[in-house]
Parts: sequence; structure tokens; C-alpha cells
Amino acid sequence: MRGVSLLAASLVIVSCAANAPAATTPTATPVAASATPAPTASPCPTLGPVTAPAPSAGTPAPTLLPAIAANTTLLAVAKIPIPPIAGKTASIDIMEIDQAAHRLYVTDRTDNGIDVFDVATSCAKYVKTIATGSGPNGVVVAKNVNKIFAGLNDSNVAIIDIAPGSSTTDTVIAKVSTGGKMRADELDYDSKDKKIYIANSDDGIVTVIDASTNAIVKKFDNLGEGLEQPRYDSADGMMYMTSSVQNAVFKFDPTKDTMVQKYDVVAKCSPNGLAINPTTNQALLGCSARAVPIAVSWDLAGGKVLTTFDQTGAGDGVFYSAKADRFFFAASNFNRGGVMSIFKGNPIAFVTNIPTAVGAHGVAYDEANDVIYTQDQNPNEGALFSFSPPR
Repeated sequence: MRGVSLLAASLVIVSCAANAPAATTPTATPVAASATPAPTASPCPTLGPVTAPAPSAGTPAPTLLPAIAANTTLLAVAKIPIPPIAGKTASIDIMEIDQAAHRLYVTDRTDNGIDVFDVATSCAKYVKTIATGSGPNGVVVAKNVNKIFAGLNDSNVAIIDIAPGSSTTDTVIAKVSTGGKMRADELDYDSKDKKIYIANSDDGIVTVIDASTNAIVKKFDNLGEGLEQPRYDSADGMMYMTSSVQNAVFKFDPTKDTMVQKYDVVAKCSPNGLAINPTTNQALLGCSARAVPIAVSWDLAGGKVLTTFDQTGAGDGVFYSAKADRFFFAASNFNRGGVMSIFKGNPIAFVTNIPTAVGAHGVAYDEANDVIYTQDQNPNEGALFSFSPPR
């Protein structure tokens, strides 16, 4: 996702004091009471509300429709510093939480690495950045082989050791070339067959990697443009993948490494994100189409649209939490301002939008502490946002 990054007017930002380096801790600038609602409880210690940065000189603010009150919940949003990119404009893509180890991994193309955060508490703490050499895009935790896999801009896949006590923990132990000319992008992990499916979004390639041996076991070529999010469905054992340009959903069988089917979404969605509720075998498609923004619930077994939602859209990443039974959709370019949209999982139903920022297209959810994470992509504000969803 690309575009001018400006905070939604109703967003209240609070700083995570525990994380900010002492030398660079900003002084909070109070906002007039009439300018914003009083902040609600924040998951991080607060320094008080701060004003949103002004757009760069000569950069026009996006023309947005007013938010619909009935579809919107205003929350205080904590700001989590990322020391290596402090004062820089972040280029952050996918985020993934190792729920058991309480670690958040953030692909950061600004510092060419995976930013690691301790999320054992409700206030994330920056730990380190794992250098990947080339800008990372997608990331996934393969817990049962103690590895992380990340797709890189140079078309390689970085493999990172996360085995506790290993001499190589948190370092890149191997790189696998997908053979593409463009970036290796989003990916997911089939924990049953121990396989990684990764899409080269601009090369029309999907590469299958054995997560145990780090060897490529299959390549699918000529799949077309705009390949986006692979997502494994533990209910039927299939791997699904979206294509924004083709307005399609692909279905793969990872036991045989064959492509089973390609479905036309029909509704004007242009899906980027995809998340699955295996209990119902249904998914939420994060539609990226901007002309008429929507989100779509999708029947995986039937390969068809169940419902379209017009309360949100024009976004990217989607995550489903079985523990919360909620979908979280980062609608980063929604025409009423960037929002994090929340949906019930069963049945899939819209709940509310939380204003975030234009360009905030990543999403991770900490199930232990009930905290949502996305990025702050405002100019010269490289950081994360976090907040707890409404009950």
C-alpha cells in the first residue's frame, strides 16, 4: 500500500513511556478539549495526548468523507517507539506474533530487518532488529520447526532460527532464492505438512519450501499478477491465496503441492488480505478496491461470496483470532480515513471501526493481552500503534 500517511482527525495518540529512550522521550503537547474526545484507557503508560503531525509542505491532505458515528469507536492509541527508525518514515509490511513466546515480529524495510518486540505485557517493548540484508515483506512463525520465514525484496526467503538456547537464535541461518526478478512477498505456514507457501507478488510465482530442510519442493509459475496473501486452512488442509489484480482466490493442496482451483470473486473486491475461521471454514477477504470500498465474507468450501460489507474497505492485512473469535482488517485507505475494522467470527458480522492512520495496513493481535498492533506510517514518525479493541 502506498499513499500519503496522515492521522485520522479523531485519533488520540499516547506515548508508551516505558519504551521511549530517555534521550528522545517527546514532550506531550496537550490537545484542546474541544479538538478530540478524552482518551480512554491505554494498554501502555501515557504521557498524555499529543497532536498529529502536519502534512509535509506541498503535500495535500487526502479528501475523506466524514466518519459515520454508528460505525466508529474512538479509542486512545498508544505509540510504540522503534529506535532504529526514530525520526524516519516507516516502511512496514506484515506483522506476526508468536503467541506462546510473546514475541512480535515486524517486517521493516526502513532498517532492512525484522523488528522484534517483547509482548509479554500489554505494552510492547522493542528488543532488537534482526538484519535481513534486503527489505523484508511477509513474515511467518513456523513454531514446530523453531524458525521464522520472511520474504525479501531481492526475491530471497530469509530463514531465521528461533530455537531457545541455540547459538544462532535470532539470526538468519539460510536464504532460499525463489528465482524471481521482483520481491518475495507474503507467505503462510502449513504446520501439518511443514511447508511454506510464498508468493512473488509481481512475478506470478508461488514457491513451496520444506520448512524442515529449507529446500524448495515445488514452484508454481505463470499464476498472473497481483499475488497477495497465502493462508492455510487447518479445517480442510488447503492453502488459499488472494490476487488483487485478478480479483481471485486460488486453492492449493499442500499434501500433493497441486493447484486445485482458481475462483473469481465476482464482487468488485480486489482482495489483498485473507484470514480464515477454520471452525466455520469461512474467510474474510480484505478488499483493496477504492472506488466502492467493501469487505467480503467468503465460503471456502463453495468458493463464493457470502456477504459484502460497505462499512469498511480499501485495505490490506486481515487476521483472525480463534480465542477472541474476531477478524481484524487493516482498512488503510478507507475513504472515511484509515481504520482497523473489527468483525465477529461466527457468523461473520461487522462490529466497528477504530480510526488509525492512512497507510496503516498491517495487523497483529496479541491474544494473551488483548492488544491490536498496526504501524504508524506518518512522515518521520517511524513507530507502531497499539490499542485494545472494544468489548
